[in-house]
Amino acid sequence: MARARINLNRFRKVYPQMSKSPRMFSAELRPYRVEFSNQMSKELQIDNFVSPVVVISGEDNLNVWVQSIVRSPNGINWTVTIEASTQITGTVHVHVGEAYLG
Repeated sequence: MARARINLNRFRKVYPQMSKSPRMFSAELRPYRVEFSNQMSKELQIDNFVSPVVVISGEDNLNVWVQSIVRSPNGINWTVTIEASTQITGTVHVHVGEAYLG
């Protein structure tokens, strides 16, 4: 019995020079420092970005993440909400860059 469909991906060869390049962001990063004092959530206002890329890291052994990135109604400012797993006291470093759209 003949097959109705053939999986063409089985026969595809992927060469390293033909693979897709990852999306990169610009080299200009703006650093911010956010201080938590017995808090679980903190907001940071950033401006002058079309589509920001936000990377955060805690100083000590802190579990933090970006909860949301929301553009304000004026279309220029952004509000970044940083959450923590528990109430923490410490410093979080935030690096913001522009996504490369080219």
